[in-house]
Amino acid sequence: MALDTSEFKKTYVYETRAPVPEVLADLRALAGLDSRAEKTRIAVGIGSWVFLCLSISFTVLTQWLLAAALFATSIALCILWMRSKHTDLDNRRYGLVSALLQRFQVDLDANAPVDVKLDLAPEDDARKSVGKLKRGRWDCEDFTDAWLSLHGRFADGTHLHLSVVEHVQKRKRYGRGSSGKTKLKTKRKGKTLLQVGLRVKPERFPGLADQRANAKQAVRLPPEVVLSRLDVTQDRVAMRALLGRDGRDWVVRRTKPTSPSEPIVLPPNDASRVVTMMLLSLYQVLNHSSSQGQPGKKRSTP
Repeated sequence: MALDTSEFKKTYVYETRAPVPEVLADLRALAGLDSRAEKTRIAVGIGSWVFLCLSISFTVLTQWLLAAALFATSIALCILWMRSKHTDLDNRRYGLVSALLQRFQVDLDANAPVDVKLDLAPEDDARKSVGKLKRGRWDCEDFTDAWLSLHGRFADGTHLHLSVVEHVQKRKRYGRGSSGKTKLKTKRKGKTLLQVGLRVKPERFPGLADQRANAKQAVRLPPEVVLSRLDVTQDRVAMRALLGRDGRDWVVRRTKPTSPSEPIVLPPNDASRVVTMMLLSLYQVLNHSSSQGQPGKKRSTP
């Protein structure tokens, strides 16, 4: 079923249970919606500038006519601006889901749908506020934005669960600047937590719970990523990681160099690479469990 953009605009939450190709098609539709909104914002900006220039160039006798036309046009531009502003989506979010589904599609069970809930409303939307507090002279407001939940099943029967949560704090206070005037000062900080989990049948991995003590040895993550939690039970392995110093500074994936001589510059946080490394690390824990007492036996990883 194709994406209903009118329903999506009511909440800016995309939620579906569908085969991967259908989800990817919906994500492309979201990208198109976002692109059209961006073009509208650019057109509004150019239109406002043109009308401002025209208002300056006309004579005094015709200014009152121009003022009326300018007022009507300003109302129309304002309406377009407000509509486009509400469809200003964070392309990293739908881009990350798209990149991961394309990467994992070959290993996912072709007959099993994936469950996706993708919240594209702003991270500081009112419904995501979790409290206000005072820190010294700063007025603070905290937001918890659980913007992604993805469930799927790999061809080997392993169930995947991926989630992303962003924590944001906005601070503001009034203070005097160098000129002596009172100014509003603002700060914004946050962090991004990625969680990847695999659920399995205990009889397929009889020694899984015994891997709890040594599971960290199988973890391989980029140096800027901090492992915050690792759980191992008889039927599940799960990992939670914190993205770098400023967890809100991430990209979907790094860009490839345009020429062999161009150096590869890694972004601060390559989110799709981090998720992939987390998944492979969890599969290594499963491998150690399934091969325990059976030298040479290893399970394939996606």
